[in-house]
Amino acid sequence: MLSPWLQIWLEAGREGQVFTYANPLDLPVGIGDLVQVRLQGRLHSGLVVDGLRQPPEELRGRRLLPVEAILQSAAVDGTWQSLITAVAGHCHTSVFKTLKSALPPGWLGQRRASRTGAPRPIWVVEPVRPVGGDERLTERLTERQRALLSHLESAAAPVPLRELCGRAGFSRSVVQALEGRGLLRRRAARPGGEGGCSGEPLEAPQPLTPAQAQAIQALETAGPGQSFLLWGVTGAGKTEVYLQAAARHLAAGRSSLLLTPEIGLIPQLLDRCRRRFGAAVVEYHSGLSEGERVAAWRRCLEGEPLVAVGTRSAVFLPLGQPGLIVLDEEHDTSYKQESPMPCYHAREVARLRAEQTGAVLLLGSATPALETWLACHTTGPRQTTLLRLRERIGGRPLPPVRLVDMRQELAAGHRRLLSRPLMTRLQGLQERGEQAVVLVPRRGYRTFLSCRSCGEAVLCPHCDVALTVHRSGSQEWLRCHWCDHRAEMQTRCGHCGSTAFKPFGAGTQRVMEQLGEELEGLRVLRFDRDTTRGRDGHRRLLERFAAGDADVLVGTQMLAKGMDLPRVTLAAVLAADGLLHRPDLRASEQCLQLLLQLAGRAGRGERPGEVLVQTYSPDHPVIRHLVDGRYDRFLASELELRRHGGLVPFSRACLLRFSGPQASRTATAAAAVAELLRPAVEAAGWWLIGPAPAPVARVAGRSRWQLLLHGPAEPDPSQSPCLPLPPETILRQTLPSGVGLAIDPDPINL
Repeated sequence: MLSPWLQIWLEAGREGQVFTYANPLDLPVGIGDLVQVRLQGRLHSGLVVDGLRQPPEELRGRRLLPVEAILQSAAVDGTWQSLITAVAGHCHTSVFKTLKSALPPGWLGQRRASRTGAPRPIWVVEPVRPVGGDERLTERLTERQRALLSHLESAAAPVPLRELCGRAGFSRSVVQALEGRGLLRRRAARPGGEGGCSGEPLEAPQPLTPAQAQAIQALETAGPGQSFLLWGVTGAGKTEVYLQAAARHLAAGRSSLLLTPEIGLIPQLLDRCRRRFGAAVVEYHSGLSEGERVAAWRRCLEGEPLVAVGTRSAVFLPLGQPGLIVLDEEHDTSYKQESPMPCYHAREVARLRAEQTGAVLLLGSATPALETWLACHTTGPRQTTLLRLRERIGGRPLPPVRLVDMRQELAAGHRRLLSRPLMTRLQGLQERGEQAVVLVPRRGYRTFLSCRSCGEAVLCPHCDVALTVHRSGSQEWLRCHWCDHRAEMQTRCGHCGSTAFKPFGAGTQRVMEQLGEELEGLRVLRFDRDTTRGRDGHRRLLERFAAGDADVLVGTQMLAKGMDLPRVTLAAVLAADGLLHRPDLRASEQCLQLLLQLAGRAGRGERPGEVLVQTYSPDHPVIRHLVDGRYDRFLASELELRRHGGLVPFSRACLLRFSGPQASRTATAAAAVAELLRPAVEAAGWWLIGPAPAPVARVAGRSRWQLLLHGPAEPDPSQSPCLPLPPETILRQTLPSGVGLAIDPDPINL
């Protein structure tokens, strides 16, 4: 029966709002439909969340605006809605705030409202062979025209016009000239994926090792919703397992979702998927425009089997009949959203989705998270089956780790940032046809600027952090990596008036400069957030390095994640001590994961690799585990420490973060919430710690305080977490105006 009144959720305000509309035309509108309505005279898209036989009491007798059109039927199905409800419960926030976070930005905004909802087409270009082999058509081509044809012929699928005229560097006049000769054609492709051929894979699957074949067999015989950990050393072929498992599901009419933790890892995985699956691939991440994300979302709603590639937010894509969900580098903390709410972890959302839809969940890593490792050794509804890939493809050896004791370097009178062994190893890279990657903990030129007279560091005026020195040519400036505040380089101390300023530490810019000074002719590229900005920034830089434009790639932590560069024979770490001595529960785990991942970049090709680590703490337990390469020993010892201390994952934590423009007002709000919670927290057997200032107590001019709840682990992890907290709306009612609150269950960073 049709409902005469409808409750429709519009993307307005912090969480969106539900409005009541009339259905005088008796449109066949159902819950989950996307409809067009007016709000304050403007057209908006809205999601139907309920149907009413009578309008709400407060609206009776009033004229309600009508629903004007149905934009898309069943835009949200019942299974997807139940996932949103479960995530909202787990994250202790509202369903509508979770819904707003899950949907693509602009999907329900008034700018996207239209009767068709059709996105703009994507134009692709493909080569055309001369009719009858007439070679005269290819005579008198310019060098750029021949290069463009060669580029198209080597591509696995038609190439988007925007890509040709952007990243590939061809002008539109070259495209038009070849089109006029009949040597290429432009056509509109379906949005949300490459326009190309469908049908048989464009690239044949690679031969499997026995261990890979066993993993595929286990996935094929898995039960609905079963979880697996594919623990494979770096270079063992985990990606090939993902692709062949996805191919089997695609052939059976089911979709697959392949997630990576960083946008920088998307190009490599996306290229492999497109070579294998052609037009069946859809891309989704925050690096796309709003229109592109909306187009990808709509394509998923069509229900055809797809292979979706994306980052954390892609876990919510409305794929029809998902059969496989993969989280590559599952240990990575980028899978956790810390702000804004809901503070979800993509791994837990993927697990919920697999349980609801019967999809197989595959977690892949060379350094699995402690929680995942524990799930492989416990029984119950969340038990995870362990699959191992112990050797690299082709039997290539893992690179040995060599330590450079920087204390000995200092004692020998060598005070430079680059140790003598590293300098020796870098010499002759170009002559040998080899490459190296060098990890530096910080980007920028210098870590901070300090007065040598009084010791005062130059701080950001809006954040409680030191400004980083940046340089471009002869120009230097100061920049905050938290709020992006920029300032001129200072020459006089604002505290004591001294001019004895000195920059300390070294970032990626300084390391890159010093490499050029010390080793003449060495070609160096920098890989950090400053050099990979903009669309396809990661892809362009990595393609340059892979093509041999540089001998050394200097970068931050993003350098260690999932890149396959066959010519890299050396992976080096500068200032490893900055990673070791962080005041965080997970510092040892995260440091070892990063160092092992970086080590895995070396020796993936025909030549053996080597890892060189500069440190002042060669006897640190993490460094010793790095040298012996036995990550399982570290996991066992770390779990035992956590078990004895009653720490995560043998307990649960929930962090409440407060922020406001005034420190006193924010602190008072945090204290008031603490007193409100204390009786229920203590009655539940939990502990309440704080409130206290956050480790960085001020960011972008807002004071930050936090409150930690710590308690026993859930007896049944398959159930929604039971936190001793009232509803979020009750907590917000206690806050003064201007003070914000974020609830982070199971926080990654404390």
